[in-house]
Amino acid sequence: MKLIYRAKWIIVVLFAIMFFFSFAVLFAGGTTKINWCLLVANILLIFAQTANVVSAFMNKHRETGIALLVFLLLSTVLMWVIYIWSWNYTVKALTIGFE
Repeated sequence: MKLIYRAKWIIVVLFAIMFFFSFAVLFAGGTTKINWCLLVANILLIFAQTANVVSAFMNKHRETGIALLVFLLLSTVLMWVIYIWSWNYTVKALTIGFE
C-alpha cells in the first residue's frame, strides 16, 4: 500500500495518458482486444487512485487526500462519460470492434 501511495501522482498522470488513449481508440476505431485492455487498465488505475485516497486520509495527509479525491472523482466522471453515455457505441467497440 505504501508503494502505491508513493506513486500517487504518477498514477494520476498514467490515468490521464491511458484515458487519452482509451478515448482515441474507442472513438477512432480499434480492435476489441485493445479496447478491453485499455478499459481494464483504466479500471485498475481507478482502484489504485481509490487506495491512494484511503491511504492519504488514514495517514492524516488531508490536503493530499482532498486533491487525490478530486482527481478520483474527475476520473470516475470521465470514465462514466465515455463508456456509459455512449453505451451503444461502447458495446459495439467492445464486442465486434472496428476492424
